[in-house]
Amino acid sequence: MIFLKIASILFLILPLIISLLVVKLFKLQKKGWNFADIAFPIYAFEFYLISDKVYYHSLLPQLVLALSILTLMITYFFLFKKRHFSYHRFFKFFWRAGFILTFFMYLALVIALFTIKS
Repeated sequence: MIFLKIASILFLILPLIISLLVVKLFKLQKKGWNFADIAFPIYAFEFYLISDKVYYHSLLPQLVLALSILTLMITYFFLFKKRHFSYHRFFKFFWRAGFILTFFMYLALVIALFTIKS
């Protein structure tokens, strides 16, 4: 269990560092990319990996449900508030908001991991 706690803390920091380095190294900011575009799928995979090891079942369905609700909220925002829907803007907005949501869900998972009595 101690190894899992150390790994979860490292998984919290390393994707940010790796994605920042990749964006700077390949100059992806010129193409409109930032570190969140690379870190989002990494955090989703880490969320699955850690939750699968800690709990009896993986918490991936909860992440998918949260991302689905986020998709509905973003669609509502573009259709009813902005009155204009563009797939490019929708996917970019969803990808960045999905990163924030996944990061906070992974952070909550790490906090829950440290509060489990072993």
